[in-house]
Amino acid sequence: MLIGDRTVFAIECHHDPIQNPSRNVYGRMCMWFGAFRLGDPEEQTCMLDVTEVALRDILHQLDSLDDGALVGLSPADAFAFLDNALYLDIGQSDQQIESDAARLSKFDLLTNGGESFDHTKSFVVTQGDIVRVLFRDEAGLFHSADVSRSGFIDVLQRFLGWLANEREGAG
Repeated sequence: MLIGDRTVFAIECHHDPIQNPSRNVYGRMCMWFGAFRLGDPEEQTCMLDVTEVALRDILHQLDSLDDGALVGLSPADAFAFLDNALYLDIGQSDQQIESDAARLSKFDLLTNGGESFDHTKSFVVTQGDIVRVLFRDEAGLFHSADVSRSGFIDVLQRFLGWLANEREGAG
């Protein structure tokens, strides 16, 4: 299933109907930003519940996804700033690492957000009515995509609704 407009922003998702008592939803998914893809839609039998939690967190925090430290940075520089602060910790004290994690972890999109997103790293930032997704794909290539806030919210909410419907049939 394709939710959204692949030329702008869409989520491609497939349910692999694995019966389980906990009603977890297993499947495959990725996000499309025009020609750029985040995630691997061929990675089978991924627990999509992990991704669901990450996307719900992003929706709840969307209004706080701006930071003075990111103002004026190019997309690549913003990615490098967040990557260093959250994952590389180059030259930082333990106290700075903890402080950065507390302040900046909300920008993480789907890094460790489910098997579909293994080998990728992604962040999301906002600027006014624009949601900017910054990511390195499976090949390590950097991409940046701007999506309207309303379009971003719509696609995520529709995906979460699809997931809830699929869960009903997963038991």
